[in-house]
Formats: sequence, C-alpha cells, structure tokens
Amino acid sequence: MSSSIDLARELQVAIATGKVSIGYKSVKDAVLGGRAKMVVLAANAPPRVRGDLEYYSKIAGTPIFVFPGSSLELGAAARKPFKISAIAIIDPGQSEILKLAGHA
Repeated sequence: MSSSIDLARELQVAIATGKVSIGYKSVKDAVLGGRAKMVVLAANAPPRVRGDLEYYSKIAGTPIFVFPGSSLELGAAARKPFKISAIAIIDPGQSEILKLAGHA
C-alpha cells in the first residue's frame, strides 16, 4: 500500500465495517470512556470544541488527526449530509484509518 492514505475512503470503510461516533458530545464521551482509538477533527472545528477534544484526548492518550478540510467537507467525506466537527474511531473495522495517527 502506498504511504498516502485516502482519508475519505478509509473513513467510509470505517463507518461501514467498524464503529464510529459522530459529533462533539458523542466523541467526547467516547474519549472519556476510553473507547476512542483516534479522533478526526475538522480543520475549522470551533475553538471550544477543538480545545476540549485536544485536552481530553491528551489525558486519555488518544491520537488526534486534523482533517485538512472544513466540517462540511468532513461531513461529505463521511457521506453525511451535514457538517461534522469531530469523529471518534472506536473500531476501525476493515479500514486502515488508524495509520494516519501512526498506529498500524
């Protein structure tokens, strides 16, 4: 596999074959509950959302990947018709999305 991972494709595979939480509150709950293996954060996530999730993720030792696009683009990448500021990867399923955080 090439070193560049197609984030949108891996995100869709994770959603289809694994388990993810979408949205600030459910992502925060997943991180605090120790269930999140990785957090994907939209580049334009509101400062409070970004600050909170970075803080909780640091405490929990959960890696954060900043999606290089807006919350609308993150929503589109996840094939959802709405803005998404954050996604927690709980179970990557058959995707290789955790490689983005340096975890194989």
